[in-house]
Amino acid sequence: MARPKSLDRGLDAQRGPAPRDVKRAIDYMRRNVHRKIAMADLAAAGQVAERTLRKHFRAFVGLSPLGYWRRLRLAIVREELLKGASGASVTAVASLYGFPHFGRFSLQYRQCFGETPSTTLGRGRALAEAKGALASDGNTIGDVGSRRVSHERPSIAVLPCETSALEPSHRFFAESLTEGIATGLCRVRSLLVLLPRPWQLSSMHDRRQVTREIRARYLLMGRLAQTGERLRIIVRLLDSATSAHIWGDSYDGEKDDLFGLQDRVTAGVVKAVLPSIRGAEIERARRKRPEDLDVYDLTMRAFPFVFASNPHSTRQALDLLHRAMRIDPDFALSTALAAFGHAQLAVHNGTPSPGQEKRCALQLAERAAILGPDDSEVLTARCAVHTIAGQFDVAGTLIARALALDPTSGWAWERSGWLKTFSGEPEAGIENFGKAMDFDPTCPSNANRFVGFGCAHFDAGRYEQAALWMQRALREQPSPIWVNRTLSVTYARLDERSAAQAALDALRHYCPDLTVNQVLASLPFTPDFMGRVANGLGDLGLPP
Repeated sequence: MARPKSLDRGLDAQRGPAPRDVKRAIDYMRRNVHRKIAMADLAAAGQVAERTLRKHFRAFVGLSPLGYWRRLRLAIVREELLKGASGASVTAVASLYGFPHFGRFSLQYRQCFGETPSTTLGRGRALAEAKGALASDGNTIGDVGSRRVSHERPSIAVLPCETSALEPSHRFFAESLTEGIATGLCRVRSLLVLLPRPWQLSSMHDRRQVTREIRARYLLMGRLAQTGERLRIIVRLLDSATSAHIWGDSYDGEKDDLFGLQDRVTAGVVKAVLPSIRGAEIERARRKRPEDLDVYDLTMRAFPFVFASNPHSTRQALDLLHRAMRIDPDFALSTALAAFGHAQLAVHNGTPSPGQEKRCALQLAERAAILGPDDSEVLTARCAVHTIAGQFDVAGTLIARALALDPTSGWAWERSGWLKTFSGEPEAGIENFGKAMDFDPTCPSNANRFVGFGCAHFDAGRYEQAALWMQRALREQPSPIWVNRTLSVTYARLDERSAAQAALDALRHYCPDLTVNQVLASLPFTPDFMGRVANGLGDLGLPP
């Protein structure tokens, strides 16, 4: 895949932590989107000379400071036009965000987004009219809000449990359960949790009215029932716009153990809700027309390709993510996932220039650190990049922060498992891969986790278990052919020569020019692990 020129400019920059002046300047831009800003203002905000700020922006962002500032404002203008507000005009919105020369603005806008500003405004008005018509019919409220579209988080309203015909003590339990679930979900930074206020609830008679009042994309609803000494709690997650059932479960318990039941329900709901919403968000983005995709939609579309763990899918993901970065350079998640994608090309032998891909991944990871320092998914992606680059101390710090922010993240536990396995701690790796499976058992990256289990068992010398897990990975998802780098050696260790040769043949078909040294350069395992892999591949006939 051809990398955008903006990325190539900083590939050979000296490595190091992202300069504070870049972060200060970006924060200043965000606070002053309606003001006219000059280079001197940005240099003063960054507390460095203008020349230094230009150098650091080129190295860590891939654009000049004013180029970044222009791209950021163009993205905000597009989001305002897509709102389709009544009476809004292209010239008024452009002037509001510092574009006084309409002809020049229109050209820059068309170059950035592939359509004219008036076309965007027309689509925004049509969408607003459609949403208004649906809302007047009581069907849906659509996606309404004052947040920036490209940076929005999916919103979920946690509604009180239905408690008809229950004794007062159990109604109090239902209220406590709702508050406990909402509190647990609030720890997930990528989710906006809404609780209806009493005055809202007093006027709500059905779910349609709930969606109109609260304006949440997803609804979490529960019902509490009692039979004798037992209680049953039924929980459902619904898409507010379509009423589609996304997830549901039921929990039983004794009325004498209400606290234990509440803990089980809260843990089960918090564990299940985020993966379910992520899948719904991906499907929602997939259904959109290409011309309606914003940076968030493009990032959601990229997620399945990122986790497919094969170079072809990774390149598809990078195409989407680089489009998102061109539309809005200020969205941290698309930048972080792009960093992870470039690192995957290196670790999966999917590129003739693994060193260049790693440098590009590290550069993008530093940029993501500036844009989203406290986002658990951004931290997890950065951990993956630094792990693949062999910077285990940095990766350990990042994944600890990610898990502190969201201890239910299956992806974070998966990356922690890989970090432990690469570091020569196979038992800790197996434990963390197990936690990843527990928190997100239907994740698209399950095959990658199975490979992790297999590599951990290989490191511990348990070759039969290693082979079983790697075979399971290929049954789950046949495309990660790179697993044969280790699987072929595992078969050889088990004295299954025909299976070992077949695995090596599959690896050579996947990467015809692969050598032992290229395998060693791509993997950050311990010297003992890599020594066994190198000797095994050499014995099977892979060129040095």
